[in-house]
Amino acid sequence: MNWYERINEAFDYIEDHLDSNIDLDKIANIMCQSTVGFQRTFSIFMNISIFEYIRKRRMTLAAIELQTKSIKVIDVALKYGYESPESFTRAFKEIHGITPSAARKKGAQLNLFPRITFLLTVKGDIKMDYQMYNKSEEIVNLKGFNWAIYPSPNLKPVDNCIYLANKWKESGYVDLLDLGTGLGRHAIYFSKQGFNVTATDISDYAVQYLKTWAAKENLPIDAEVGDMLSLNYPNQSFDCIFAYHVISHTDSIGMKKTIEEIERVLKPNGEVYLSFCSKESTDFIENRGNKLDKNTLICRDELEKGIPHFYADLYDIKELLANFKIELIKHTEYFYGDFNPNNHCREKFYYVNAILK
Repeated sequence: MNWYERINEAFDYIEDHLDSNIDLDKIANIMCQSTVGFQRTFSIFMNISIFEYIRKRRMTLAAIELQTKSIKVIDVALKYGYESPESFTRAFKEIHGITPSAARKKGAQLNLFPRITFLLTVKGDIKMDYQMYNKSEEIVNLKGFNWAIYPSPNLKPVDNCIYLANKWKESGYVDLLDLGTGLGRHAIYFSKQGFNVTATDISDYAVQYLKTWAAKENLPIDAEVGDMLSLNYPNQSFDCIFAYHVISHTDSIGMKKTIEEIERVLKPNGEVYLSFCSKESTDFIENRGNKLDKNTLICRDELEKGIPHFYADLYDIKELLANFKIELIKHTEYFYGDFNPNNHCREKFYYVNAILK
């Protein structure tokens, strides 16, 4: 086991024991270090003590539970190791700046702290991670969006869900995969419409958020962490697949692999709803990012820094979806700001409905 595997195993142990006793000696043993040595190493590499990291992670999960569950403050306090509501409230306020009661209010601003995961990186202007595919090609590893930064605006489903829910119910579809579910806004919506929903995302934080939300709504959603390049489902598992602003987060080789995986887990005559970044977008036209291949840029802006974006045109989409009957393609441009043509950055996307042949 290499260093990266050991430290990720250590963080897995911490995550599994946030609501119970965390044995630092055991973590140090995983890292093949003394307890004192591990604490020193952790502080140097993470710029935070192991105790502070654990406290922030516990307060993050506590905040999510308070916002998404009908649970007493005392019960949350006891779950995360505090003997009284008063001591829990003091600790909670130090992290989030508000009391646990205030955190329940809609729109409350919380300082959520995501878990740390280590990946081996190749340094350049932008960090990029690679894995081998078919022993001769490389795929840029997927890097999940940090949902802990801006979770609240992403809790309402997009309008197209209404159209798709009606269309897919009329087609007799039942089993639905929400691919790249994020915080789960679409999984929640489709589940409420009676679909048997499975949801997956590369972000552990996002999946945990969805599980907590689904439990509060008493919805039977099967959610798990997963990689779209290798879906953890049997062949022909789903009637329909919903992937909103998801599959573009890879390179050209990864896109082909993702489409192959979608074809594999989709039932014959099953339908997909996909979105692609358009080559008519300003970022692609002006090459605003590290160009990885002819279709892919590595994003530079802070919100999605280091995340790959695959850009397509109609020819690319037709080629990628050769095994599908394309029912509908929409080419949409989004406008932001003051609509001044001199200031506007064009963001365009293709939205595709297609049925597996």
